[in-house]
Amino acid sequence: MNVRKLGVSVWIAASAAAAPVAALAALATRRERIIRRLGFSLIVGMALSVAVGSASGRALAPQLSCGDTITVNTRLTSDLVNCPNNGLVIGADNVTLDLNGHVIDGDDAEFTDCSPNEECDIGVLDFDHHGVTIKGGTVRQFTFGALVVGASDSRLSGLDLSHHFFSGLLVAESSHSVVDGITASGNGLTTDQAGVDIFDSHHLTLSGNTVFANGDIGFFVSGLDDGRLVGNRIADHPEAGILLDHGNENEFSNNRFSNNGDAIALSGDANTVAGNWLSGPSECSEECNGFGISLEGGTGNVIEGNTVLGFDHAGIQVASFEEFGGPPTVGNTISRNVIRGPAGDGVIVQSTAFDTLLERNIAIGAGDDGIDVDNAATTLSHNVAAHNGDLGIEAVPGVTDGGGNHAAANGNPAQCTNVVC
Repeated sequence: MNVRKLGVSVWIAASAAAAPVAALAALATRRERIIRRLGFSLIVGMALSVAVGSASGRALAPQLSCGDTITVNTRLTSDLVNCPNNGLVIGADNVTLDLNGHVIDGDDAEFTDCSPNEECDIGVLDFDHHGVTIKGGTVRQFTFGALVVGASDSRLSGLDLSHHFFSGLLVAESSHSVVDGITASGNGLTTDQAGVDIFDSHHLTLSGNTVFANGDIGFFVSGLDDGRLVGNRIADHPEAGILLDHGNENEFSNNRFSNNGDAIALSGDANTVAGNWLSGPSECSEECNGFGISLEGGTGNVIEGNTVLGFDHAGIQVASFEEFGGPPTVGNTISRNVIRGPAGDGVIVQSTAFDTLLERNIAIGAGDDGIDVDNAATTLSHNVAAHNGDLGIEAVPGVTDGGGNHAAANGNPAQCTNVVC
């Protein structure tokens, strides 16, 4: 449970523009559930609007216009410029929209004539379709660059979804879909929003994307199961590169993070964070906690083989926030990570985390302890801690010493407490 996004507060900034609550009664049951899940968010928060039947109501002409609905395979032949409302709307299964290197451009202003049961000012909108591909161009200056809800077996590829009022891409209640090769930057700068938002979805793959310099977070992910975020580049976010709130059996691997306040913060069960390269700022803004990887609730998670450089507080944290409604943190593994040069501890296991296994980690050059363990229900095995400011390994009495731990050249001549090193 990450309290920084408690109640999906990513959308609270929009509440001043929210439609009257009574208008929700006009919406279909499933769309009401989406709205409630997003915390009066994406759809109500800006009174976003469009019936999937299209804003234009016309059959497609050879030359597309803003607001047209796509029902057959379509390739843009020119830019769509200064769209006052929606860009293009997907209206059928198994279609491909090829932007063909062109731009779908909004007018950088809120569409004010939205009725409460519609979605407005979306660059590309796809509600409830299967097998859709959207690829190969730029979408800019809308409320959302692309909004994909209830989709399956779809793909968004090679898109630049930048400079939107909220996020560049929002995917909700979707499955078995791929997002690859997109760029999302400069989104949500005045609304404190993310580059990419994922809600209540499963079996998504997000790979090879470049997400940088958005309002607060690179990827905000809530309720994703069996997802893969692999080989992405995430940089320059004041709060976090990836924030996973309650997701299970996801893989975060071989991503590259730089200059995010926190690189990865996650809660959930059986997630794997492996082989990532994470470099953080030496000083943290007011919006972040200053961790390379922060595990904040769940069981059976594995954090292994990551390289963590810098960060204001600690390289890796294991903790629980049950007092804020989060899950307990029990039975997680932190293994074979290299942590170098955080301002605080290299690895910290908070008193709220139980049955943690720390094995074969290397902590070098931390400002405080290399490894700091505050819960006795922790096992330490074959870890190395050297050249840290205080102790190599500081562990509370009662921890399990699995053997093979080593500490040397640390600031405190004791080198370790309550384990042999």
